[in-house]
Amino acid sequence: MKTTINLFDINSLFEFSRIVNSSTDLKFILNHFLLTAMGKLLCSRGIILLKNEAGSFQVEAERGFTLQNQSFTIKKPPKGLIFVAPKEIRRGKWVKLFLQNKINILIPLVSKNNIVGVVGLGRVSKKKLSKEEATYFKSLTNIASTAIEEKLNIDKLKKANRELDRKIHELNTLFDLSKEFNIIIDREKLIKIFTLSLIGQIGTNQYAICMKDTKELKVIASRLKNPLNKQVLDYFCEINSPTYLSSMQLSKTIKSQLHENGLQIFVPIHLHNKVKGIIALGNKMNNLPYSQSDMEFLYSLGNLAIMSLENSRLFEEAIEKQKMEDELLIARDIQKGLLPKKLPELEGYDAAAINISSKQVGGDYYDLIKCGDGKYIVAIGDVSGKGMPASLLMANLQAMIRALVPFGISLADLTKKVNDLLNESTGNDRFVTLFLGCIDTQKKIFTYVNAGHNPPFLLHKNGTVGRLLKGGLILGVMKDVMP
Repeated sequence: MKTTINLFDINSLFEFSRIVNSSTDLKFILNHFLLTAMGKLLCSRGIILLKNEAGSFQVEAERGFTLQNQSFTIKKPPKGLIFVAPKEIRRGKWVKLFLQNKINILIPLVSKNNIVGVVGLGRVSKKKLSKEEATYFKSLTNIASTAIEEKLNIDKLKKANRELDRKIHELNTLFDLSKEFNIIIDREKLIKIFTLSLIGQIGTNQYAICMKDTKELKVIASRLKNPLNKQVLDYFCEINSPTYLSSMQLSKTIKSQLHENGLQIFVPIHLHNKVKGIIALGNKMNNLPYSQSDMEFLYSLGNLAIMSLENSRLFEEAIEKQKMEDELLIARDIQKGLLPKKLPELEGYDAAAINISSKQVGGDYYDLIKCGDGKYIVAIGDVSGKGMPASLLMANLQAMIRALVPFGISLADLTKKVNDLLNESTGNDRFVTLFLGCIDTQKKIFTYVNAGHNPPFLLHKNGTVGRLLKGGLILGVMKDVMP
C-alpha cells in the first residue's frame, strides 16, 4: 500500500511538472500550485507571496480570504518548511498576520538559492505534516519554484523588450522630429510640431511651453484653464531639473494656480548649460504616472526643440539685420545725393569738400549754394547723434537751408529761422551745430555766423591761417534765439 501511495505521488509530481512547465501564464501556475497543494494536504486556505523588485512580498494568489495585491515586509523569511506556532512570532509581525488568518504551514519558494516567494497553507487539521506529506510538499514546491522563477524571468525579459521597443520608438521619433526641425525655419510651425509631439507621445492635453525672451520667461504655447501669471513664470526660472508638483515647496498663490491648471510635472529646457525654458504638463489622459523614461524623453524633446527655435530666432534676426543693412545702403546713397556732387567754381577761390561718415549714414552736412551777384553761401553742420536718426535730421536741415537761401535774407535771419523750425520739428534732445558763411567774390568779403560749431580755419593767400572764433548757441534748443 505504501509503495502504491509513493508511486501515485511521483506520478502526481510528474503531471504537475508537465502542466506548470508547459504554461506561460504566471497566474495559472500559481493557482494550480496552490490548489494542488491544498487538495493533497487537505487545507481550507492558502496564499502565495512573490518577492518584488522593491524587496517586499506581494500577495499574488490566495484561497479562503482576501489579501490580493497587498504587500508585506518579511525580514526573515523561513529557510525551509515550518509549522507556524505562537512561538514563531519572534520572526516578525508577518508571522502574526499568518496566524491571525489561520495559516499554519509556511515554506519558501527557492530557486537557485534565491528566495522568490513564500507559500502559506491553512490546514483543517492542526496536526503537523507527516514525513511523506512534508516530502511531497517540498518536492511540489521545488518544481513550482523553478517554474515560477522561469516565468518571472520571461516576464522580465518581455518587460525589457517592451522597454527597448519603446526606447527605439522614442529614438525614431526624436530622429524624425530632428529632421523636421532642421528643415523648418518658421517659428510658429516649430512650436506646432513641438506641441503635437507632446500630445501624441506623452498623451496629455494640459500643457504650457515657456521660453526665455531676453531675460523674462514667456508662454509660447499652452492649453490651460487660466493663464500663468508673472509670479509663476518667475518661479519656473528657478527649476533646474525635472520636478513633480508634489515635491515642490511653493507659496499658496503659486500652488493654487498650478492646481487650477492641473499641472503636475515641470521639465527644464537647457541651452548652453543655461535654463532657456520650461515644459509644464498635466496628468496623462490614461491617468498613468510619468515614468523616468517619460522624463528623459521630454528632456530630449525639449532640448531638441529649443535648438531649432533658437536657430529660427537667429535666422530671423539675420534676415532682419540684412534688411536693415540694405535699407542703410539705400539711405547712404540718398544722403550722398543730398550733398553737392560738384561744387560751384568761385572766381579767385578754391573750393573742395569731402565727407566720410563713421557709419553708413550720419549727421554731417556741408553745402555751397550760389545766391546771386557773385555771392555764395557756405554751410557746414553737424547733427547730434549717429546713424539713421541723425541722417534724417541732416536731410531736414539741408532742405531748410536750400529753401530759405533764395529769399536773400541775412545770415542772422537765416540762422534764426532754421533754429525755430528745428525746435518745432524735433525734441529737446536733438540739436544742430551749424556754421554759415557768405563769400562775396566781387568785393572779396566773407561774413559768417557760427551756431555752436567748431571754429573753422581761414586760409589766406599768403599762407597764414586764422580761426573764426566768434559764435553763438547751438540750434534747436529753444526758439527766438539770435546767433
